[in-house]
Amino acid sequence: MNRFRSRRSLTVAAAVLIALSVALGARAAGSNIEVVSFYPEGAPDYTNLAAIAKSFESSHPGSKVALTFGGGQDAPNIVARWRAGNPPEVNVGFFGPDAASQDYARAGQVEDLTAAMNKPLPKKYGYGATKWKDTILPAVKPWITMGNRYYAVPSEITAINFFYNRDLFKKYHLTAPKTWAQFLHVCAVLKQNGVAPLTVTGTFAGYMQLYYDYLLARRVGTAPVLNAIAGKTSFSSIPGAVAAASDLQNLVKKGYFLSGFEGTDFTAAQLNFFQGRAGMILMGTWLEGEMKDSIPSGFALGTFAFPTIPGGKGPNVLFGAVNVRTVAAKSANPAGGIEFLKWFSRKDVQAARTNYLAYLSPFKGVKVGPKYAGVMAALQSKGGSFAADYFGLFGQTASVRNAYQLPLVKLMFQKESPADMVKEISDGLQSAQR
Repeated sequence: MNRFRSRRSLTVAAAVLIALSVALGARAAGSNIEVVSFYPEGAPDYTNLAAIAKSFESSHPGSKVALTFGGGQDAPNIVARWRAGNPPEVNVGFFGPDAASQDYARAGQVEDLTAAMNKPLPKKYGYGATKWKDTILPAVKPWITMGNRYYAVPSEITAINFFYNRDLFKKYHLTAPKTWAQFLHVCAVLKQNGVAPLTVTGTFAGYMQLYYDYLLARRVGTAPVLNAIAGKTSFSSIPGAVAAASDLQNLVKKGYFLSGFEGTDFTAAQLNFFQGRAGMILMGTWLEGEMKDSIPSGFALGTFAFPTIPGGKGPNVLFGAVNVRTVAAKSANPAGGIEFLKWFSRKDVQAARTNYLAYLSPFKGVKVGPKYAGVMAALQSKGGSFAADYFGLFGQTASVRNAYQLPLVKLMFQKESPADMVKEISDGLQSAQR
């Protein structure tokens, strides 16, 4: 899954929740279809994908779907197969909204789905006589198109927001904060009562970066930051860069992050939240589905948007991403891969996936739980859009990414001042983009 996911591993759970009993008549797709799963066997996402594969096979006599783990440490194996000319049919990634993510498409290695997208899906797939491309939310289109052509199918939407422990908030008479001042009040009350306000991993820079990204976006919007990352302007010229760094440093100095976060990995950080040792965690909407089997029964999970800052220019910026699936043009059965992704797009398949994994569906008319209703309302509205998470840094070179992230880690570890951090980022980005 996206997030660039250091994005990881997640138990075989009741497949009955997601197995789709559909008898749509015989339609032979023919031969084998290899589908990559970002998560390994035993993970909830893998279990869901296996159920989708089984339902596809039952309705497409002669087809056999084989799932292959291709996430985390196994991702390079899939890349190597693409380079060797022996890729799986259906893959995770290999296309995105930035130029670097479109290289495979430009090289003719990603199947062009435009012709298929311009044809209606079967009515029994739940969308009427709608063209495949028109079943997809407009806000998602930039993540699956290059020019006017389609190269990917959206899998799920991720959005970055705060998750909070509703029972802890209720116990201490707190409400979900809307402003930065209200947020600091919540942090102070939790700490006074022996609860760490926040948990974060100190072993993955991207998750610490989420705080600074939002603080920057709330103050100045996204354009100044993106221009600096692209080398068009200096990072130090951003008026709110030092103030945003000071806000983040203040959280660290006041001890609002769980003690020992510097050496805590992401799984432990998330478990600390679900075990009640921290009141809030800033994370993507993949959190609930990914930690499905580690969330205590009855845990009251709430969400709220990153708080606003008075006078800021980006009060409604939402960071997120769209995970996509592509068909490898040089695979043995690209036509079968396309048929599988059509099946994956079915409204009932998407509804079951959303319900089981708490994902946000990129397809029209698929309901989400009340926690994410606000996110989906924004994306489904006319002109709804959102900014690429991590400011798109994971699509940049390592030198650009490190120029932004490494000074930020120093700030979080209290080894650098806000002003020095901003200067180091600015110098590093200018050097990396020469």
